[in-house]
Amino acid sequence: MKTVVRLASIIVILVSLGSLYFTQQIRNERTALQEERAQLTESLTQTKTSLADTQAKLSETQTTLAGVSNQLTSTVAALDTANKKVASVTQEREQAKTDLAGTQQKLQTAAGELAAAQAELKKAQEAAAAAPVVDMSQIEELKKQVAALTDENKALLARIEVLRADVKRLELENEDLRTTPVNTRGRVAGVEERWNFLVLDIGQDQKVRKNAQFMIYRDGKFICKATILSVGPNTAVAEVMPEFRRTDPQVGDLAVH
Repeated sequence: MKTVVRLASIIVILVSLGSLYFTQQIRNERTALQEERAQLTESLTQTKTSLADTQAKLSETQTTLAGVSNQLTSTVAALDTANKKVASVTQEREQAKTDLAGTQQKLQTAAGELAAAQAELKKAQEAAAAAPVVDMSQIEELKKQVAALTDENKALLARIEVLRADVKRLELENEDLRTTPVNTRGRVAGVEERWNFLVLDIGQDQKVRKNAQFMIYRDGKFICKATILSVGPNTAVAEVMPEFRRTDPQVGDLAVH
């Protein structure tokens, strides 16, 4: 009987020890699961935060792209208008040159006719002086022809002066439409590093022209050099020239042509 009691006690003790062991194992597994859950929760929170930041940056990028797209659309339209203006002025200049050449040809013809009329008049006057009877009507007719040709000659000369002035004016206007005035100044209004271009706050109203080159400065120090790609009424898009880039341009930097 005592042996049975001892065995029962031993079994109870073993069962208790086993129960304690398994309880501890379960506790350890629960703790590990809780720690893993906490890590996963933290990782999920970080992922959500990162996703929110990415979405915010994406939204900002989309807004920037929309603004740039609108700017480029406006600039392309303005550039098309400027190109049409240049083409119109060029065509007008060429027409003025053609008119000038035609008028000069007319002047040469009129000068030849005038010289011939003067020579004929001289001959008529000499003949009249030698002849006993003078045909005054013929001499008067020749005088009228000479006077008319002289007036035509003067008119053609005046026309040539007008046409030369028009050609000169149109050449200057054409040059003005193609050339950016020296020392034109503005500020960097926007920078897009990914595409290596920047936006200036000056444009057609300040006579900024395509392909003009601007030096970018900050606090008197050279930053980079940029070439104008397109021009709007009061803005211009320029590409930074890599070989002349000392550091990154920033909004507010001074631009000088």
